[in-house]
Amino acid sequence: MNSNHLPPSTRIRSAIGRSTGFTVIELLVVMLVISILMSLLVPAVQEARASARRIECMNKLRQIGLALHEFEATYHQFPEGKVDWRKNPKRAEMSWMVSILPYCEQATLWQESMNAFDFIPFPYMNPPHRGLAQPVPLYACPDDSRVFSAQSAPTLNGALVGLTNYLGVNGRDHHSDDGMMIYGKAVRTADVTDGLSNTLCVGERPPSADFNLGWWYTGSGQDGEGNADLILGTREQLAAPMFSTIPEECPTPVGIKAGQLNDMCDSLHFWSLHRNGTHFLLGDGSVRFCSYEAADVVDKMATRSGSEQSGDF
Repeated sequence: MNSNHLPPSTRIRSAIGRSTGFTVIELLVVMLVISILMSLLVPAVQEARASARRIECMNKLRQIGLALHEFEATYHQFPEGKVDWRKNPKRAEMSWMVSILPYCEQATLWQESMNAFDFIPFPYMNPPHRGLAQPVPLYACPDDSRVFSAQSAPTLNGALVGLTNYLGVNGRDHHSDDGMMIYGKAVRTADVTDGLSNTLCVGERPPSADFNLGWWYTGSGQDGEGNADLILGTREQLAAPMFSTIPEECPTPVGIKAGQLNDMCDSLHFWSLHRNGTHFLLGDGSVRFCSYEAADVVDKMATRSGSEQSGDF
């Protein structure tokens, strides 16, 4: 019978029956090629995403820098790293990050915070200090998912706190106070004789593993003055253990180096979740990525009036 007289379905089955199809070897080759392409594509996608998060982190620091300069233009000084309750009891223990809220599109939160201080000048009590437990996206590095939600802090009996990845640079350590963000003292531009472009202002350090260090609203830190909480030195020393949960056996001083989220000792130095280094905001508002190998340069740039030659990151 002529195949042209067969029904269409029969002709299709006949054609399929004559088709040779793929051999097992051809299928294996195709699968091998796909696996090779995936092995090349996945790292590239991961690297692109990491690069995007790093750029976003830089942009956040730039926004913080703009807010700091707007504050300086208004008050002719940069904010204190943390307010000394003896000098300003109405704003006792307030962080520098609260001070710049009006200049980073957080005017409502700033007003709520000022109202809370006017009512009870003790920022560890929520309410009325609701900002204590409120995350601020600007203060969170996109590589650290923990900071985008409030976390429970053991030193506040499990109360929730808002965290930050960005700490003010108070110089070499909490004894020197020779940086730009100091406890109880506001630094003016004229005080930065090394030049704003040669002086570090803010750096990265993830909150501690137990969430007792790294609060943005306020914080006792390891010495009662906010050190290792709101501000940090580039060669920080271990202070009174009664104020923090940092182990006494932690080696100090330590310059910038890679850290681990579960290591409390890494609360004592600047580091980031980015690969090979960390960001710093300089006094002039620029942001630079610093390799961990440039710890000596970072130390020179930590001071505002040391007359050191900073060199390059």
